[in-house]
Parts: sequence; structure tokens; C-alpha cells
Amino acid sequence: MKHEQAIVIELQRLATEKSHDITDLLRKALLVATKLNLKDFRAWTNHELHGYAKADVPDYRKCRAEVKLRNPYHGLIPVIFPDSSWADIFCNVEVRDPVGSLLHLLDDPTGKSGHLIIPLLPEQERFLLEHQDEFGQLPPVRTIGRNQIASIIDAVRTTILEWSLRLESEGILGRNLTFSDDEKRRAASSTEIRIENFQGVLGNVKHSTLTQNLQMTINKGDFASLRRYLKSLGLNEVDIHELEQAVRSDPTPAQSGNFGSRVSQWVGKMVSKAAAGAWDIAVGTAGNLLATAISSYYGM
Repeated sequence: MKHEQAIVIELQRLATEKSHDITDLLRKALLVATKLNLKDFRAWTNHELHGYAKADVPDYRKCRAEVKLRNPYHGLIPVIFPDSSWADIFCNVEVRDPVGSLLHLLDDPTGKSGHLIIPLLPEQERFLLEHQDEFGQLPPVRTIGRNQIASIIDAVRTTILEWSLRLESEGILGRNLTFSDDEKRRAASSTEIRIENFQGVLGNVKHSTLTQNLQMTINKGDFASLRRYLKSLGLNEVDIHELEQAVRSDPTPAQSGNFGSRVSQWVGKMVSKAAAGAWDIAVGTAGNLLATAISSYYGM
């Protein structure tokens, strides 16, 4: 078998050519994954081509954003958060755009599209608008830079390269876009080429049942309803009891998101747990869900 006729070898060559179109590379990887009936890798290529609308994003798509206020006279003014836990809530973001859209930002010769805007949740935007005594009602904006976008595209290339090398090591090459029955059997039995073995790049790719919306009703002042929701997110009883004590100790906030000191410390602790992997949820998602849930309990 001549290597120049093997689609898997071609994948390796194209993945190492930085000038080659990443969307074309993904389409070829999609073709290989489909012909070999590798459903998990096919799903990943489809998400990269079409975006992560509802699916969990890989680790390489979790970025650190900058939050600024648009001042008509002085341009963008950085937002200074009171502590790191609040900065995590606003600045840890998940990039869900198709890889083609990200590539467009990098290819812009003018440099005017040098960043990607990540919309704030309505609660986050309202919080920033309500806490602008010094500046007035300046619209907030959240962006990530070109370097982080480039890192996402590099991670996609690296994943395809590593995957194609593992296919070759299993004797799976694909001549003239066709795989033999023996190659298909090898692909079906091999565990080395499955998506879960690429967690060093992809992170935790299992399907998540979490969403950005509250799936259970939280009634104002009813901690039992808040408890049920927090348990659905995977929080343990000890942490939930700690929040209950904090809520009883702190005064009722006058504004959404402007929690008392003990509740704010508890939110920061939970975000830190998510960052350390002690709570199985994305860091940015953790802060957003907790802030929204607690605000719902306070009736805000």
C-alpha cells in the first residue's frame, strides 16, 4: 500500500501544514470517522465544524476573557472585580463558535476583528450596570484575544494529528478513501483511537445534563426548593447546609447578585471546587448557575 494513496497519511500531512484550511482538514477527518463508524470522533468533528450549541465544550475552548466598559470618551475601561471568585464568574468563558468563524478572525488582514465578543448572561450584564456608581450606565463588553483563538485552532490540528497517528499504529490507513473489512474491525475493537483517550487535549467530553437555565423551580424564600436544585447540580449535603447557614446569617441583598459576605465567600468556594475538579462542572458554568439560583431564592 502506497502511503500517498492513504487518507490517514494525508490527514497527518495536512495537520502538520499550518497553511492548510482547518475546515477542510476537519471534513476529511469527518469522512474517515464516518467510514470507520467511529461515532464519538465523528461527533467531535461535527461540533468543530458547526459549533457547540448545547454540547459540552472541550477544555481547549475554555478561555479567560476580559470584561470592560465602553466609555464614549476614553474607550474601553477595564472592570476591576472585588475578588477572584467574582472575576471567575464573569471572565471564565466557553467558546462555542464553529472553527471556521474563529479562523475568519485570525485571517482578517486589518486586525479590526482581533477579538471575539462573548455575550454576557442577562444577569451578569444587569449586575455590571447596577454597580457603576463611578461611571454611570456604560455598556459592558466581554472579549477574548486573537492568541486564545489561535490556540483553539492549534488544538484541533494537534488532535487530528494524534488521532491519525494512532490509526496508523493500528494498521488503519484507508486506500483511495476506502477501508477494508479488516481495518474496520480493527477500528471497532481498538480503544486507543476513541475520543475518551484524547482527554489530555479535549478534557472531559462526556455528555452533560447541565444547562444554563434553571431546570427546577426555585421559590422565593423557600430554601427547600433551592436545596433540590443544588442537589441536581451535584452539590453535596455539607456544602448545601453551609450555604443555608450563610443565607440565614447574611442580610437580604437589595440588588441581584449583590450577596452578603458569607454567601459571596460560599460562591467563591464552590467555584474553586469546580476549578480543582472536586465538583464535576465547568468553572464558568458553576458561577453563573449558582448566582442565578441564589438570586431566584431571594426573589430577584
